[in-house]
Amino acid sequence: MADFEINDEALVAYLDGELDAARAAAVEAWYDASEENRKRLGEVYYILYVHDRINDASGIDVEQALRRCRERLHDRARRAMWRRGLARFSAAAIVVVLLAGGWSLSSSVARLTRPVTICTELGERSQAVLPDGTKVWLNSSSRVEYAASFFSRKRRVTMDGEAYFEVAHDKRAPFVVSTGGLDIRVLGTRFNVHNDPERNSVTTVLLEGSVEAASRGRTRNTALLHPSQQLVFDTQTENMLLTDIPSAERSINWIHGRFSFEHSTFEEIVRELTRYYNVDIRFQDDGLRQMRFSGDFQVEDGIYHIMSVLQLTYKFNYRIVGNDIEIYTNTDL
Repeated sequence: MADFEINDEALVAYLDGELDAARAAAVEAWYDASEENRKRLGEVYYILYVHDRINDASGIDVEQALRRCRERLHDRARRAMWRRGLARFSAAAIVVVLLAGGWSLSSSVARLTRPVTICTELGERSQAVLPDGTKVWLNSSSRVEYAASFFSRKRRVTMDGEAYFEVAHDKRAPFVVSTGGLDIRVLGTRFNVHNDPERNSVTTVLLEGSVEAASRGRTRNTALLHPSQQLVFDTQTENMLLTDIPSAERSINWIHGRFSFEHSTFEEIVRELTRYYNVDIRFQDDGLRQMRFSGDFQVEDGIYHIMSVLQLTYKFNYRIVGNDIEIYTNTDL
């Protein structure tokens, strides 16, 4: 941090979501320090935004345009001349883009340091479409967050919980999901990610396309996934386990309101029921925790119906204590 200089390159990196938390906080403190700083960040954002949108419309090389813009940004004495040149160069395209999007410099600058967050509570599921057209489904008690500068050259989101992504293809702008010390990088694909802090794991299942996963910690491990493969990343050891799973589509049954369990322990099943129905389920007999079950349920079946079906497999009984459920061994069987 001692050698971190807030210059135009740092501002571009901030808007691209490339800075770590400490450097991003330094840029945000710098932004709040003066009106001149706020104006400066707004100018950089304006250049990134406009040139990206012009590129979408006319195929202009964004990298070349940005290099040209950065060179001109360093020459403050010629800024007025550059602005006139930019206006002559792309006035029609800018008018179309900005009017169509309802964009204004003042309102965009105000949003620069505010991330956009989509979240669900216990028992909820949600679907959203990101600014680039990527579709996201959030499972219960999950969160997806992306920078207000998402229109920049790199598309990056952070997440907790479980989410399924159908990523809009853009070969010029890779899509990155960051969660639990893992970066999952894609161009256009369908995949499911589940960050489970209780199990210290991030599980990625690829349904279509290809993704590359890279740890951000000490080891910098990487793995390339192909369709119908699953990667389990241990957030403590940073170990990666890549396996083939023919039933990959079952990993997203939850977006259709279905539970899918394959040789799951009773403890894992109870954890899912707790997440969906927002009820505390406690084991009075730890011997029940590791019993295994395979099968599907509909969320709309309700927890008591599901418990009754599970009783056909497990020798247990349960009682309702307030809003909670206690599970214990049925000694009568």
